Amino acid sequence: MSAERTAAVAAMLLAGGMLAPVALIRAELPVELQVDQKEVCLVCHDLAEALASRVQHAPVEEGDCAACHNPHVSRFDALLRERPASLCISCHEDLGQALARPVVHQPVAEGRCIECHQPHGGDRAGLLVRSSKELCRDCHGELTEWETRPVQHVPFTQGRCAACHDPHAADHPALAAEAGGGMCASCHPVTAAFTQRHSGYPVERAQCQQCHDPHASSRPGLFRTELHAPFEDGDCTICHVASNASEPFALVADQAELCGACHEDQVEASRTAPFPHVSAGGGRCTECHNPHSGDGESLLRGELQSVCLSCHDPGGAKSGQSGRFVTHEESDCVVCHAPHGASQPVLFNQPSVDVCGECHTHEHGIRHPLGEETKDPRSGNPMTCRSCHGIHDAAYKSYLHASEERDLCLGCHKDIGAAGR
Repeated sequence: MSAERTAAVAAMLLAGGMLAPVALIRAELPVELQVDQKEVCLVCHDLAEALASRVQHAPVEEGDCAACHNPHVSRFDALLRERPASLCISCHEDLGQALARPVVHQPVAEGRCIECHQPHGGDRAGLLVRSSKELCRDCHGELTEWETRPVQHVPFTQGRCAACHDPHAADHPALAAEAGGGMCASCHPVTAAFTQRHSGYPVERAQCQQCHDPHASSRPGLFRTELHAPFEDGDCTICHVASNASEPFALVADQAELCGACHEDQVEASRTAPFPHVSAGGGRCTECHNPHSGDGESLLRGELQSVCLSCHDPGGAKSGQSGRFVTHEESDCVVCHAPHGASQPVLFNQPSVDVCGECHTHEHGIRHPLGEETKDPRSGNPMTCRSCHGIHDAAYKSYLHASEERDLCLGCHKDIGAAGR
């Protein structure tokens, strides 16, 4: 029987509601049949809106549904041929290369492409599901507060986030498209007058965001809310060498010495603390504090939690462990930890049992023995809340290290386990 004849028989049997003999069809049908995929798929799948859109995904426009979907079976939702991220990268090779860059946008790292892009068609460039500003707001809620500030950066006002940030990956923090003042200079030409307003310093080589908020501010010139006293007074040479020096932004003394001249108590306490914070004890104050201006108390480089997580989130978005250490009731880090240095391990601002007791006053009515007199048999160390509970993350409820029904107790009370056998 010819292939044409077999195909006709199969069509007739299917039309009559009969199941065609599989062996017969497999034996006689050609390996590939020319099928109008768009016509066949649209019998069941309503893509009218996508097909009428101004921008269509190339496979949709070409009627190549099978480029993304397996028409028969798949291990993935929507019969996708691969996991969404792998599937997108198979065509968008530049995106695959971007994943190797130092800073990757979290949705990209987690393969959540369709949270921002329409998979079939849309009316916006790049197949964006909404305007870029609306998309950014979904995760970056601070945009709403920035919009209330009287002075706004023009690209922010216009919703052109991608003018400064790469939406997928970048080589610089905050997904900045360029480092330093180079990006700013593309819109703000460095003229003689511009340099003079900055006391003659070569601002094109500066980190503009140390003084100016790149989004919005309550101050003219987009200056940040809080200004460091020497900066506010225009006394740059208190900390920096003269603007005409060979290295104009060099410090006139060691950073710890400079900061200690005004903040002696904090610097000395950090230096002598039994458990100093790595940055503070090493005199690297500017890893956490902005030396010129800031948006809150202590001139922190950002919100307290984000400053801490810039180092204390070893998983991060790339490993799928984003926010792993932001779990303890969303408490501010300094509720439990001393930011510069402490007399207690893990930078606790007091003994760990007392730290927990500040908030957890009602737990353990018949309390588990704690303190120096009770040793944890697993480690030989004093029993504390941390012997059973994690500080930030743990596998079980109440931050327990193991199941409270049995495994947690048997970790120490092995005699009970033996008695139960």
